[in-house]
Amino acid sequence: MNVEMLEEHDDGSATYTFDLNWEERNLLLNLGIITALKNGVNEGAKYVSNTDLGYTKCGTPDSVHGEGEQPRESGQP
Repeated sequence: MNVEMLEEHDDGSATYTFDLNWEERNLLLNLGIITALKNGVNEGAKYVSNTDLGYTKCGTPDSVHGEGEQPRESGQP
C-alpha cells in the first residue's frame, strides 16, 4: 500500500491518494463494511434497549383507539 498526501488544506484537513493492490483493497473494504455494521448495531442498541418490546397494547383506555385496539383499515365500518 502506498499512501501519498496530495494537498494540505487551510482548515487542517488534507487530500490523500491510496494506491492499493486487490488484496489490500478487499481487506480495507471488508474492514469498512464490518465497522459500519458494528457502529450501526451499537447505535441502534441505544433505542432498542429503551423499548419494551413485550408490551403489545396499542393505546391506553382513554386513547382514540382504546386499550389494545388497532385502528381499522380503510373501507371498514
